[in-house]
Amino acid sequence: MTDIDQAIRDVVKGASVVTVGLFLELLIAFVAQVIAARILDVGSFGGIVIGTAIVDVGAIVAGLGLASGLTRYLPRVEDGEKRSLALFSVAVTLLTSTVLGAVVALNASAIATEVFGDPGVAVTVRIFGAAIPFATVLNVTVGGIRGQERSTYWVVVKNIVHPLARITLVVGVAAYTLDRAGLTEAQRQAGFAWAYAIPYVVSAIVGLALLYRALPRDGLAVDTGRLAEVTRYSLPFTVTGVSSFVYRSIDIFLIAFFLGQFANGIYGVAYAAVSFMGMFSTAFNFLGAPIASRLESDGNARDAMEMFRAVVRWLIVVSVCALVPLGVFATEFITIIYRAKYASGGTVLAVLAVGFALKNVLSVHNPILESVGRAKLLSFNSALAAVANLALNWVLIPRYGILGAAVATSASFFLRDGLAAAQVYLALGETPLSWRGVRPAILAVPFLWLVSTVVAPATPGTLLWLVGVTGLTSVVYLIAVLLVFGLTETDVMVVRSAEEQYGLPLGRFDAVIRWLAN
Repeated sequence: MTDIDQAIRDVVKGASVVTVGLFLELLIAFVAQVIAARILDVGSFGGIVIGTAIVDVGAIVAGLGLASGLTRYLPRVEDGEKRSLALFSVAVTLLTSTVLGAVVALNASAIATEVFGDPGVAVTVRIFGAAIPFATVLNVTVGGIRGQERSTYWVVVKNIVHPLARITLVVGVAAYTLDRAGLTEAQRQAGFAWAYAIPYVVSAIVGLALLYRALPRDGLAVDTGRLAEVTRYSLPFTVTGVSSFVYRSIDIFLIAFFLGQFANGIYGVAYAAVSFMGMFSTAFNFLGAPIASRLESDGNARDAMEMFRAVVRWLIVVSVCALVPLGVFATEFITIIYRAKYASGGTVLAVLAVGFALKNVLSVHNPILESVGRAKLLSFNSALAAVANLALNWVLIPRYGILGAAVATSASFFLRDGLAAAQVYLALGETPLSWRGVRPAILAVPFLWLVSTVVAPATPGTLLWLVGVTGLTSVVYLIAVLLVFGLTETDVMVVRSAEEQYGLPLGRFDAVIRWLAN
């Protein structure tokens, strides 16, 4: 078996595990969010959105990029160095995150009043500030698990333990809230804030235990030069992470500043709903970066490119299918799931869905740059996208409200990942966006036009109809892609690998596969 065949099999195997895990995580988190959004006032739910943004940016700043350092260097160092590298990263980030979390928690009232203009969110800020150290440690352990290429462990800690802890606590708080009619809105908001914050504690502890199991049992081999090298490599990812947060989530803070918590509640449900679209590229990129790093380290950079090229067209296919419920039926989706009080977020959801579709396809260039050690380019791209997003939000939110925030976010996605695509081409002379890979996008235009103009007007606005139409149109589009463009050699290799590994009896489909491959 060639290196590229093995790499693609590793990615497909790992990505399939991660995709299932991500789906479970997003589904559980989605249910928890729907419960909170339905029980809380729109403005109070906006406060929860602010809190989650605080813990996210706090974990990025305090993490110092060491999660990315572990992802890159653990596959490259000897077994004796792995434990010392992981211990160093956890210890440093635990110290920095504890200091930052204490600063946020102790100054919650000032932050709520001066930054968000709403003293009512002080308790939420304090609760999520206290969760920053645990969220930071969680990120670092996940980076180490990625570096060890243990996709199952990643799924356990991120996709099972964390969301299960959240849904359990959210359901408990919801039951308690509904049973206590005399609770104030502030008390209900605080209860749900704790339900969102405590899972970081649980998953951080589980993550540490799994990282310990994933590492070799050899004694500590401390190489100060290596630790310094990893630190130098990692620190730019702090800029990358903060910049990524800015172009992903700065709109949350600016919406709170310009429009208030009610608007944040509307925007929050739209952004959470569209997050489902990101799981496909996230699943691939999870193992794509360390495996590409291994191939590049062994002198097989072109094999790494082939691995990324193989998956691009299927990212296009799944993104187009996801645009049906989240783009074409955006308003109906939000109204059915979250109730009519959030219906004004439909247009916002549609714009974000387009942005996430572009991000799904273009984001494959980022792990390529990461695998060849171009951390500074990634930092530059993220910083430029962050500045652009901040400027666009500052201009568009006062004029167009939360729709302006959605446009700014989508534009920043395109800027960051489009720059990465150009840089990969300039650096390596090729890109995963080959003609054979992007051809399904040609069929996407008439497909989405027909669904929007013919199918959507005739579809009743109920959950069953929405699910049925989404499933049917997705199958039609997939069949059209296969009939027009067929299967590539890589597609067939993946199918054969799945048949062999999982014992899948293809039966009559075997003849269809051979026909589509010709």
